[in-house]
Amino acid sequence: MNKKLCILFVLFFIFLPCFYYISFSKYSFDYSFCASKIMIDQKPKIEVLSVTNTNTGYEKYANHTHKITLTVKITEKNITTNHFHRDYINVFVGDSKVSSTIDIHLVSSTHEELVYSMSISDLTSNGYLSIYFPEGIIEDSSSQTNTALHFHTNILIDNISPQASGQEISIENNQSKYVIDCDENIRPFGNWDLSNNRSLSKIFSSPIYYPISVTDYAGNETEVFIDIKNATDIMLYYANYNTYRFSKFDSNGQISGKQAIIDSTNYKSEMIILHLEGAISQDDLQARVFDYTYWGENTRAVCDYSEIDYFYGYSPSPSSWYDMHSQNVIRCLGKISLQLGGQGHNIANNSCSVAYNPIPKEIADKNLYGLSGIALNLKDVNDYSIIYQLYVPNVGWLKATSDGEESTYSHDKPFSAIRINIVPKSEKQYILKYWNQFIGTNTIF
Repeated sequence: MNKKLCILFVLFFIFLPCFYYISFSKYSFDYSFCASKIMIDQKPKIEVLSVTNTNTGYEKYANHTHKITLTVKITEKNITTNHFHRDYINVFVGDSKVSSTIDIHLVSSTHEELVYSMSISDLTSNGYLSIYFPEGIIEDSSSQTNTALHFHTNILIDNISPQASGQEISIENNQSKYVIDCDENIRPFGNWDLSNNRSLSKIFSSPIYYPISVTDYAGNETEVFIDIKNATDIMLYYANYNTYRFSKFDSNGQISGKQAIIDSTNYKSEMIILHLEGAISQDDLQARVFDYTYWGENTRAVCDYSEIDYFYGYSPSPSSWYDMHSQNVIRCLGKISLQLGGQGHNIANNSCSVAYNPIPKEIADKNLYGLSGIALNLKDVNDYSIIYQLYVPNVGWLKATSDGEESTYSHDKPFSAIRINIVPKSEKQYILKYWNQFIGTNTIF
């Protein structure tokens, strides 16, 4: 083999790999390229972020007085049409579309989302609350619209007051249990016992009459009158002399001197007699009065009934009390009692003990004099209060007071009727509220 042939042979094997990658086609292509970004525009989205209810503690229930507020977010950065407005949003209670008050406020706004606060109130129907956001209330620049959203709040709208019935059940120790049964779940009330979420009960030691409001979870109320007649464990008896002679004691909230109100007379209460029986000691009762007499300052007179002295002004004093150990304890209608004031304030020709100063008949006939203020108190008693209310002719019932506070219209305007009761401290506010409904009236209970 000559030298040139050998050289060619060597060169062939050296460049053979290069010839393997040579294309002999008419066209050649470069497979390297740059991919462009493709942006996919999503549909507008409506979602509810939170739900609140002004019915605190019972947020899953509401009535027409409450406000339900939704926080709603709209996600879309190219909004061209925005009908997020009360005219486009539907409110349902149960299966029915309802009218209600809707307030919508924009809370925040960014390039990609809007957040609204939507409040709904004045819901007068009954059923579960849901909100319907129709398709098409939000549209973007690509003509895409939101999908319809029917949002269920799981809040029960209830505008029906509970049905309730009460009964007194006599139990041991001369007490009574009052039981209130309802047809739906109710809220706890005061210190009453609540069982099965539908029944309230409380034990009473003495007669009492007053209303309470039973409230369901949605806030609807029903008034129920507590009417205890048979409990006698604590009994307060009192008699009021106002020219009508008394022959029996009234007790536990009854009106003593009622006939004076019925007849619209100007008779005035000249003396009150009272005592306690039962589980509270008689020694616990304290009392004082302001006695307005014809004879004025520093005078006293003798009661025609008991021959006990009564005095002009505070008896015993503005800072002291009469009790069952005082000198004015008497036996009346067979019971050891405490006397306040005395009979004889408005008797013609009656005179005081310190000077001869008889009452003229024309003055006596006007019945101007008698007890014009009273304060009653219970000593060393933690669980009970004593409440009292006065009736003044031509004025009506005064504000009911309690536990040592003086009740008076003015010291020159004696009263003619009174009612008194010993009540559980837990119930005092409800009874005072009930009695005070009659302020300024001549109502007979």
